Amino acid sequence: MATNTSGYRSAEYNLGDREGIIVDLSEFAEQIVAYEDISDLLSEDQENRIVDYVKSMMDMSYNKIRKRYDHWKEADRAHDVYVPANTTDFREKAVIADTRAIADTVLTYLMAALGGRNPMFQLEGLNRKSREASLILERVLHQQMRRTAGEARLAQMLLDSIRYGFAPTKISWDSATNQNHLVNFDPRRCFPDPRVNWGDWEDMQFIVFADYQSFNSLLNSGLYPKLKKYPALRKKMSPPRNGWNAHHWHKEEGRGLSIDPATPHQRERVDHAYFTLGDARVVDEAWVKMTGAEIGIPSIDQIFFVITIIDENICIRFQLNPYGQQFPVVIGGLYQDSHKTYGQSLYDLILPMHDIATYLMRSRIDNISAALNNLIFADPTQVSIPDLIDRNPWGIVRTLPGTKPGDGVFIAQVPDVTAGHLRDIESMSSLKQRVSAASDAMQGIQTTDGIRTATEIQRLTQLGSQRLGVLSRIMSATTIRPMVRMMVANIQDSLTMSGSIKIDQQNMPNQIAGMVEEGYLDYDVSKDLQGDIDYLVIDGTLPLEPTRNAETWINVLQVMNQTGLSMEYNAGQIVEEAIRAMGITDLDRFRIDPKQLQENGPSPSQQMMLMEKMRGANVQDNNQVQQEVEAGNLIPMSEARRA
Repeated sequence: MATNTSGYRSAEYNLGDREGIIVDLSEFAEQIVAYEDISDLLSEDQENRIVDYVKSMMDMSYNKIRKRYDHWKEADRAHDVYVPANTTDFREKAVIADTRAIADTVLTYLMAALGGRNPMFQLEGLNRKSREASLILERVLHQQMRRTAGEARLAQMLLDSIRYGFAPTKISWDSATNQNHLVNFDPRRCFPDPRVNWGDWEDMQFIVFADYQSFNSLLNSGLYPKLKKYPALRKKMSPPRNGWNAHHWHKEEGRGLSIDPATPHQRERVDHAYFTLGDARVVDEAWVKMTGAEIGIPSIDQIFFVITIIDENICIRFQLNPYGQQFPVVIGGLYQDSHKTYGQSLYDLILPMHDIATYLMRSRIDNISAALNNLIFADPTQVSIPDLIDRNPWGIVRTLPGTKPGDGVFIAQVPDVTAGHLRDIESMSSLKQRVSAASDAMQGIQTTDGIRTATEIQRLTQLGSQRLGVLSRIMSATTIRPMVRMMVANIQDSLTMSGSIKIDQQNMPNQIAGMVEEGYLDYDVSKDLQGDIDYLVIDGTLPLEPTRNAETWINVLQVMNQTGLSMEYNAGQIVEEAIRAMGITDLDRFRIDPKQLQENGPSPSQQMMLMEKMRGANVQDNNQVQQEVEAGNLIPMSEARRA
């Protein structure tokens, strides 16, 4: 039997053993629990240990995620329709662009489904007392998204989900403006814990964001008091630039679309440099979950920190996580698989077909170029070779006296072996549409066969929408929901002033109508925004899907009247559904008091108006009309006119 030498079962072992400590911060326990930044209090040894800990986390993640970098670069090239700036070869400029069109179509759908409502995100109160607060909060949140370009940030997150299958997004609270902000990160600059599978983000021990910022930007953020205390930190005091593997620049810089921010600029005179525009400082922000034993405080089971390192060796922030027991980040993905570490992107699926189509296009160009520049075999004793080389439409080719045109010259014919390539490219495009559900009809392109009816096209579009609707619903539940819940919590916990929001009169719930004056609602943070609030996961359909289209319900009424089904269904409820589809969500405030209806009953004119609107110009069967008269549902026209 093997002997256990690890000591994990020995009586001498305890959680306070020095060997289990990453960095001993027990002396700062009081400051830590008070949410103070202790970066300025650290000894050199403590700071070195913390810096090395952050580097170790980034190395662990980088060694895994870098395997995706090459594929992401290819996805960037396909999305950008990339052509190197120094390309002179006409062939290399041939790139198939429909991949970008497909991605834009999917993005358009997701953006409309997930952010196309008013208010943008629908909330629900988890109890009766929270109902009113949820209605106000969803409008406050809508206002913040509009003020902070939140729609553009949401679109970027969705685009990263489509292009990379990995869309890290930070949710931060700006205390200066009292608003939420969404911050998009390049996937190459985000390093999550690779030991958890996709979607299990709550189990992550860490996630690190690498960024590049100027010193003034860091100083003005107000998050790093240490920089004000030590002005000498303005001057870079780091090892060689980008010494950590995770800081290697991996993004395509061609055509100036992306640049390396870590490049200094110096203005020089003949004798000396008199000012320097410093390069961007590399900033690593780590959100870390640790045990108390790892920092020398074994009485704490679990503790969350935010740690910021600049220049790969200076800790400028070490503070308790201001967002509580969670990392302020969500990670979006299009095709999610909880059995994998990283999600799959749309470009993962269609890039092979994109590459084949581009090859077919370039080979077609090669064939045409060869045909236009055929090999010429010439006898220099019969024809002037320089004249053949310097050919133009009005050129002259000199021959020896007595030689006929064509003598001494043979032109090799190049067969057209790529005639079918354009058809093959169309086939590749069709396959990409099948995979992505972005059909020609959804892209606003007329179908190529020209034989489909409008009904057939609408049906195909609906089927494609259903496929994308499933993806939208999953993203709504797994990405948008935690994002919105974080933003709501930030508003409830950190908003320091009451405010006023403009209310859309056509989309105003009855519960808050009494609080609105002159189109504005004034709210008190302490009482009007508090409660148990959750995000209402959408069904994934577009706001203008057939079931949300007023015209659809009007057509339903017409069909029911034509088929006699109007006697079996409640036409009034269908009319209400049509009105809600028009955008009027709160009909109750227009409803007549039931007591008044009971006392007076509907007037003949009201009955005739309803009859004409519900039934249109359709003539009802006489027996059916008589039955309704006997039941008291209709009044004969003669009696109605007398009335």
